[in-house]
Amino acid sequence: GKRKASALDAALAKFQKVQQQAAQIQIDVADSREKSSAGAKAERLKAMAEAEAAERRERERAAQSNAPREPPRNVPNSILMKQKRVLDLLNTTRANFTVAELHNELGFSCSDPELWDMLIHNPKIQQGVHERRTRMEPTISYKPKHVFEGRREMLELVTKMHDGVLMDDVTDAYTGAVEDCEALIAEGLVLMLTNAETRERVLYPVDEQYECEVDDDMATLFHAVPIPEHDNEFDAALRKAGHEPAPRRAVRPTGHDSDDEGGGRKRARAKKKRKVNFERMKVTNAHLPELFKGLENITALDQHGASSHRAK
Repeated sequence: GKRKASALDAALAKFQKVQQQAAQIQIDVADSREKSSAGAKAERLKAMAEAEAAERRERERAAQSNAPREPPRNVPNSILMKQKRVLDLLNTTRANFTVAELHNELGFSCSDPELWDMLIHNPKIQQGVHERRTRMEPTISYKPKHVFEGRREMLELVTKMHDGVLMDDVTDAYTGAVEDCEALIAEGLVLMLTNAETRERVLYPVDEQYECEVDDDMATLFHAVPIPEHDNEFDAALRKAGHEPAPRRAVRPTGHDSDDEGGGRKRARAKKKRKVNFERMKVTNAHLPELFKGLENITALDQHGASSHRAK
């Protein structure tokens, strides 16, 4: 009886060991599949980014080749205007330029110490070095506020900015960024709002936690709430509910709006005639007082010396 029990125990232990090995093999296979799928996904994302970058470079080359040559411009005399010409060139080409290359492109030298100091300390310009055969030459290039390339990296940047990021700063990153940004907005991947005070466009990420479905009863109740038509009444209703209204942009009157009294026409201002002040005039014949009798009714003198009298 003992021999049979020991044989059964040995067989059971061997079976449990085989089961553990099989389970471990299944776990290893699942891990390898997960790793291979993650690696394939990373490779696909990398290939998409490289294809997008190649397409963008090709688009930039085509734009530069098809762009008409600008006629030669006059060399500016102001150092500030020279700095603007350099900044415009760097922004348009997005390339590194040495002092000699800037001279060839712009027609004036940037080796002036004052001008070069202004350029290297400009927040929109970054420095670099170009290696020649025998020496190292300093270069300058355009410096955007945010450094990234492609639509995917643009979306990642906006997603990180929960408080929003200026659209002008985003579209200043590279050539063609405006089209990529407009595409993200059109696809609903980012939100674009306009600041009521500064009128600047701000990009915000789309947060899925605020997206929810509303039933018809809730929508009916929402639309049933009366909203005041006039701004003053609307602001008063907001304050009554405990909310401070956002500041409104002041609208300058144009004079074309109709009103009850004047129909929108400007009232003509009556031009008040001013008396002639003879005390401030240089009179050369003051020793003849009889010439100035009756001048108390004169209101003005024309360029020929003729006077206009006030009606009594």
